Amino acid sequence: MTDIKTVTAQQVEELRGRPNVQIVDTRPPFSYFGGRIAGAMNLPGRSVNLRVGQFPADRKLVFYDDTIDKAMEGAEAAVAAGFTDVCVLDGGYDSWLDAELPTETISDGIMPPMPAKS
Repeated sequence: MTDIKTVTAQQVEELRGRPNVQIVDTRPPFSYFGGRIAGAMNLPGRSVNLRVGQFPADRKLVFYDDTIDKAMEGAEAAVAAGFTDVCVLDGGYDSWLDAELPTETISDGIMPPMPAKS
């Protein structure tokens, strides 16, 4: 079985923007559009189960939510779908904000990323 690791906000920042990494926000859309990790895709709740297959299988997936338990649900769905490089942000979105790392909001006018075609 694949081990789901926890990563710090600083580790996620180092991974962010790499072509083989996708950051996934599993919070509800109103939270996501109100503020998110720059470049994160929104796959709230059970939509992870339906849409995780849209990512190339070799992609590293980094999940976050307001709590690690909620992020872990998305990470477990990705592992069940066959992904082997899966982790969650320790401390959730609050840890990202506390670290004062880049965020985006709907008012920034930045369109959220769409999954790459495999």
